[in-house]
Amino acid sequence: MPVKSKKKTKAKKVKKFVAKAKKAKKAKKPAAKKTVKRSAAKTSLAKKAVKKQRPGKGKPTRKSVKKAAKKRTAKKTKKTAWRISPEISQSVVEMDIWKKGDLKIEFLKVYRSGWILVDQLPDLSGYNPDEGINIFEEFEFDEHQLHDLSQESTLFPYELALEERERLMALSEAELVDEGWTLESATRFSGPLVVEQV
Repeated sequence: MPVKSKKKTKAKKVKKFVAKAKKAKKAKKPAAKKTVKRSAAKTSLAKKAVKKQRPGKGKPTRKSVKKAAKKRTAKKTKKTAWRISPEISQSVVEMDIWKKGDLKIEFLKVYRSGWILVDQLPDLSGYNPDEGINIFEEFEFDEHQLHDLSQESTLFPYELALEERERLMALSEAELVDEGWTLESATRFSGPLVVEQV
């Protein structure tokens, strides 16, 4: 009996293995497509069933009543704010006042415009346009901005000699505090004010 060569049997086994793998691949692909189509069909049937179960124009459900109430409160709680700004240009003054005993040094910055945002309609019935208003003391505000610095000035008491004024101007804020000076800051709006809802 003739003996088969080992090379031929190995080649046949490899061919059979490759053929089986190809068949398995082909068999798996259509099966996967069918399952996807079936699951999609199941979800669309489930959606139709849910739509049929929803109540019509009859009695509202507890869930729908809660949703409607939430929508109404969301509309009511929409935040309103009012912007307050001087009507006339250069009516915004930022002041840093340094005090030590009876002495007072004022650093003033005048801005062309500015505004603050408050969350409640302000009561300006007692407002005096000539005196103005310190916005940091009078209002609780969310935001403020000062625009376009137009001039700066420093007011010294006449008791201070020129050399002492120059020395104090050269000091930093921390150094002024170390020498016993205290700082008070204020931002004032003056003149007629514009209040608008935003």
